[in-house]
Amino acid sequence: MAPATASVTVGDTTKLTETVEPADATDKTGAWSIEDTTVATIDDSGTVTGVKAGETQAKFTTTTGAIVGSATITVTAE
Repeated sequence: MAPATASVTVGDTTKLTETVEPADATDKTGAWSIEDTTVATIDDSGTVTGVKAGETQAKFTTTTGAIVGSATITVTAE
């Protein structure tokens, strides 16, 4: 996952990108999730929005159940 760490201010966004291996995998679909949605939210495209100051983890899990990676998200006050 890139980046492995990301910082965003409250109300702003940043984009995460997943890389499903192997490159020739037939199913590269999956879902984004975030550990603490009171700190940040993440949409289906990997865009993180800061909600309140704090730290949380985002991850992408493939449809087959493999966790591709995770990122530490730090949200700072405006």
